[in-house]
Parts: sequence; structure tokens; C-alpha cells
Amino acid sequence: MFPNPAVEDRRAAAALSLGISLDKRSTADLAIVIAISVIYFIDLLAVLFMLWNRKYPPIKAKSPVLMASLFITCALWFVGDVQMNGHVTLANTVLTNCRGLGFWVRILLGICGAYAVFALRSFALYHVFCLNLPYRGMRVYLPVIFYAVCIIVYGIVALVLKSTATLYYVEPLDLCSSAIPFKASVFACVWVALAFVIFNYWRIRNIKSSFNESREMAVACTLIVATTLTTTLIQLLHPQYPLSLAYRVTVTVLCHLCTNIIWWGIMAIPLWNCIFRRTEYLDKWTDKLRMDGLQREYHIDSSSFIQGEFTPADIAMTQAIAMKQAYKGSDNYGFFYATEGGTTRTFITTGDDIYIGQDGTGSDSDRTTSWLKSRDSKDAGFGNDRLLL
Repeated sequence: MFPNPAVEDRRAAAALSLGISLDKRSTADLAIVIAISVIYFIDLLAVLFMLWNRKYPPIKAKSPVLMASLFITCALWFVGDVQMNGHVTLANTVLTNCRGLGFWVRILLGICGAYAVFALRSFALYHVFCLNLPYRGMRVYLPVIFYAVCIIVYGIVALVLKSTATLYYVEPLDLCSSAIPFKASVFACVWVALAFVIFNYWRIRNIKSSFNESREMAVACTLIVATTLTTTLIQLLHPQYPLSLAYRVTVTVLCHLCTNIIWWGIMAIPLWNCIFRRTEYLDKWTDKLRMDGLQREYHIDSSSFIQGEFTPADIAMTQAIAMKQAYKGSDNYGFFYATEGGTTRTFITTGDDIYIGQDGTGSDSDRTTSWLKSRDSKDAGFGNDRLLL
């Protein structure tokens, strides 16, 4: 698959006889393929970690299934680019199947799939923050389902047509090429999906959100438009761009630099904090939601947002922290209880402190056997930052 000097000499001779210039495949092509493959392997590890911790509220709020789907579509896009952009030898491999890999994998599942995920994310944000509707049901998915059905029908029609009318393998040049009308139809599909993304971004540009979703979509739309416009112009002005080393490297690097910036721009902060500042970041995250009054939009409430992820004592501690903030400067107080394995912990919160009581029986009569005074929210994990009263 990687550059073979004999094959490259034959390609150069064929290009010369056709009166066109050709840059032989070189170590630069190999370096690009390896570098981007390593990046996607790192992305895969991040996606697996994200899915493993999908119940962690800051990650859950980013729609981990959608973000995993975005990774898959972008990875398929890259596989198709390796073939269609001419970075590797195609002869005598499955890569000569231009319509299978170049069209279905790269264009339909890859590019159109990625844009459909962006469109679904933007439409979901509009549903939640503008229409105040839950992020579920056919209202959310119907536009994307309609687009997917159109794309599938388009793909089936393309398979029925002759290969010379769509995508076909050019043996002397060892490249995949496409008919101009077919290429125009592909760009039409891509730009329609992009227009839907931009339309939905415009509708959510002024939403009140706690974690910069509008800004994330603004950056994503800017990058997608710039990348799509650049690659469209290159392919229209230089239809044989895979013959040029500079053009094929530019197209491949630009596309996958864009997709990775967008993915990490959305997921980097919650993933980093899930690894290194899990409890502290969760406290800060939930406090911001309460101050912004957006618990419902993020499917979060004070009693259930960490169920299944933390213990009953952690939940009660978090409630106590919230109550302490609410009672600050007053004489009010509140009680919270949590029982685990026969042990009951009692939380009493005032405007100044949180007191933790524990007994080994779980009875209501002896909850103050040992009292611990909490200094800050780090006690949600019951660490060493406590004072015995």
C-alpha cells in the first residue's frame, strides 16, 4: 500500500503520456497517514474513556453518544481520504473499490455522517434552550432521519449508475476519479447539511447556557465552513488535486485538523477534569448550574444528578453543601441522612458549617456518636480535611 518506486515510475510515465504533471507518492504521504492515524488512536482512547464515564454529569451533558458517533464518522472520513486523496498505492488491494470506500465510506458515512451529527447537536441545543423541550423524541431526530434516508437513497442510485458516471478507478494513474456532475451532486449534499447546521447555530447564538455551548457551535461552524469552502475550491479548480503532493496533503491535513479541534474543543475540559479533578470539578460544575438556574436544561437536579455514580453519602453531602450556600448569613439549618451497609451518616448544615455525624447501628437514637465538621466541599469524598468536635 505504501509507495513502491516501480509503481510510482509507471504512474509518472503514464501521466507524462497524458500530458499532465504528477508528484510521486513519497515519505511525506506516509508521514501524513501515520501521524493522523496516531491522532485517531488517541481519540479512540479518549472516546472509550468518555463512554466508560458517561454517567459523570459534565460528560453526560456533552451527549457522549453523539460525540462517539462524531468520532466514528470522522475516522471513516479519514479512511476514505487515504484512498481518494492518493496517499497510498491502490493497485491489487481493496482500495480500488472507489464507490465502496470512496463514496459510501468517505462521503456518505464519513463527511455526510459527520455533518449530520453536527446538525443533530445544533438542533438538540435549539430544542433544549430555545423551545424548552426535552432532548428526546421524534421531534429531535426527524430532520436527521429524513436527511439520512435521502443520503441512503442517493447512495443506492449512485451504485446503480455506471461507475464512469460516478466514481471509478483509473489504472494507469492508480487513482480514483469522479465524473464532474457526480462531484457537483456530492458537494450539494454536503452544503445542504452544512446549511442546516449554520441555520440552527443562528437560532441558538444568544442562548443562555452554563458551559459555552453557543461558543462551541460558533467555533465549530467557523471551522467547518472554512474547511468545506477551501476543499470545495481546491477540488473544483484542480479536479486532479491528488496528483499534486501539496494539494492532497493540504486537503487531508485541513479536514482532520478541523474535526479534531472541534471534538477536543467540546470534550477536553470535562475529560481532563474527570481524570484529575473529578470531585472538585463536579462541585464547581453543579454550583454553576444552580447559580444559572439551568438544572432542568442539563437534566440535572439536586438529588439525582449523581445517582449511580456516587454513594448515598456523597449525594447527601452535596445536598448539604447546596443548603449551606442557601443559608449563608442566616440562622436556618437543615438535616440530611444517608445509610450505607448498616451505617447512617447525618449531615447538619448551617449558614457557616456542615457537620457530619456517624454511628455504626443505623438507629435514629444515636446519630451523634462522632461529629465531624466539614471545612469545604472536598469532604464529599470523606477525606482527611475534617475536624472532630
